[in-house]
Amino acid sequence: MLYSITKQEASAAKIPHHIFNLNVILTHLAMSQVALEIGNGNPINFILIPIISVIIISYLYFKSKQKALEDSWFVAANWTLAWRRGRILIISYIIAITIFIIVTLIGSLLGGGMMMNDFSTDGSSTPIHEKITMFLAAVIVFFTLLAMFLQEGISVYDAGKGIIDSSITKYIPRNESSNKELPENKKPTKNNVSP
Repeated sequence: MLYSITKQEASAAKIPHHIFNLNVILTHLAMSQVALEIGNGNPINFILIPIISVIIISYLYFKSKQKALEDSWFVAANWTLAWRRGRILIISYIIAITIFIIVTLIGSLLGGGMMMNDFSTDGSSTPIHEKITMFLAAVIVFFTLLAMFLQEGISVYDAGKGIIDSSITKYIPRNESSNKELPENKKPTKNNVSP
């Protein structure tokens, strides 16, 4: 849906999407590289990444509640949208961690199995099922991150034009003081954003 917004609302509505995407870039890309470099690929070092990400997503949640009370409907709706996408990311973490724990427990109960060289200087090796499970867990989170990152990038553009999916009203209902709805056939232009 298209809404009438001010320039300040357009700028404020972009902020949660920028925070979400910075979380993806800094936490998941930069910190993953650091965890690989410092921790020699040990999966324990990677647990810090979802913890920090969940803290940032929690910030989006609490800020969305605050914005719903203090700011315009359109701005609050964009904070809520970023938080809802953060929930999907948290669900992907839970699925990935659950798969990793279950396979690791089964592997430790059964013992033995094929081993894979860690390519470390001490010549250590890891059961291959742990490596495969870690890869599968990473793929689940990666594809979720990719989808959310792309959606958030589109939301930055849409927020600047006064556009947001009408299904967000299920989570943050409109009232009489909400931003004015514009006709759907009207194309988003700079004219939709008032000074």
